[in-house]
Amino acid sequence: MSTTRRKYAPRLPPGQRREQLLDGALALIAGGGFDALTMEAVARRAGVTKPVVYELYANRAEVLDALLRREAERATAQVLDAIRGADPAARSPEDVYTGAVRAFVNAVVAAPDRWRLVLVPPEGTPPEFRRQVELVRRRVLAQVNELADLGVRATGDPGLDAELLGHAMLALAEMAGRLAVTDPGRFTPDRLVAFVGKVAHFLPGG
Repeated sequence: MSTTRRKYAPRLPPGQRREQLLDGALALIAGGGFDALTMEAVARRAGVTKPVVYELYANRAEVLDALLRREAERATAQVLDAIRGADPAARSPEDVYTGAVRAFVNAVVAAPDRWRLVLVPPEGTPPEFRRQVELVRRRVLAQVNELADLGVRATGDPGLDAELLGHAMLALAEMAGRLAVTDPGRFTPDRLVAFVGKVAHFLPGG
């Protein structure tokens, strides 16, 4: 009598396995919220046994902490790279801002699960992650404020408030990202960036 042998996932170095497990955890949260994240579900998603998961993470809390830290770090890097990718010395503040928003929206579309977690946190999002997101936002705002200050100085109008302009620019970018991740069929990157470009034309220095 023949027996069917269980297929086991190939062995991976610990670093690769951690990434695989965290990718699965992110997909679970995207599909069913934080309640869907269990050690058993993570193992099933990765095609491994639970002991494999426990070798790397002691419990659900460790998986969640590692995932949220990773996603916050990657989100920060994507946004700052988008802002720093354009040389403000060679382009107008309007072009730099529009280009940064384009890069940001493309990043959102490329990794919707990550950005849904950041821009539209599901119910049950841990307070510590909300704090991490706020830290990310502060870092990004500091960069946007520098760009806003360049635009204000280009106008020579001392009555313009660069700090408030920076907040408005960040809010507009966040709106674009939120629409891209919640209704991508209706709000395409080209549509969003075209609108942002039109608005940016009226910004100081545009």
